[in-house]
Amino acid sequence: MKKVKLEDIIEAMELINDDSNCYYNKMTGEITYVDDETRRLAEDCSMEDLESLPDWQRDDVRRAIDVEENWNYYIALPSKFDINEYDIMVKFCYFLDNDKIANQLLNALNGRGAFRRFKDTAFRLSIEEKWYEFRDEALRKIALDWCSCNGVEIDNK
Repeated sequence: MKKVKLEDIIEAMELINDDSNCYYNKMTGEITYVDDETRRLAEDCSMEDLESLPDWQRDDVRRAIDVEENWNYYIALPSKFDINEYDIMVKFCYFLDNDKIANQLLNALNGRGAFRRFKDTAFRLSIEEKWYEFRDEALRKIALDWCSCNGVEIDNK
């Protein structure tokens, strides 16, 4: 199994959303991003269809096909649900020393649009840098746990 740079895993995790996931190739050490649209194209695509796609899309579909056909060579990175950014935001609120600021952020997390309100509130309160440092460390821990659970070695070069 190839080693992987922790930064590459974290960067890939930041790309993941409701409609996508990333996969680590155990043989090459590469990380592949696949969204649902590309996955559907890969499932329905004949060789003739593949050649008619634009270059950029053809490459994406080929990667999605490779993940599907060679599943045993890939490990899925943590999904959006494994990462749970909402939970990270709540933990950040309880991490803060200032109860007034923590309560304002917790209130921002109620209802629709909570992510945007939380980030806007953090900006307004001038703690967005502290938030992003906390979030980065949380993602780092998730990535390290993922590596440990999957026997993936980290390249420290």
